Amino acid sequence: MGTLRYANVEAPIEIDDDVLVHLRAVTVTKLRRNESFALTIPLSGDTSETFWIHPSIPIQFVVTEDIALHRPLLAEMMDASNSALGLDLTKPRFTAPLDRSRTMHAMSA
Repeated sequence: MGTLRYANVEAPIEIDDDVLVHLRAVTVTKLRRNESFALTIPLSGDTSETFWIHPSIPIQFVVTEDIALHRPLLAEMMDASNSALGLDLTKPRFTAPLDRSRTMHAMSA
């Protein structure tokens, strides 16, 4: 389990490492392009929180495992981040177990 720290939110947000490494790749790509997006993260129970991810707001990813990127998940997350609703990690398609037969270790912009 990795963690995400965002802006001045005191407690780090725990996110599964598989999801977090993909979220990190999407976020870094979007911020490098100076693109902002909405990110919804599940909390406990049915609660979720939405953050506005913007280049001027500090964000930190702490990943505890070395996990290869999964191209289909990465593409789907990138598409969602470009949508009007943003990237919503409460959707099951982003948290389902990964098919590790197709992974990649680098991403081009």
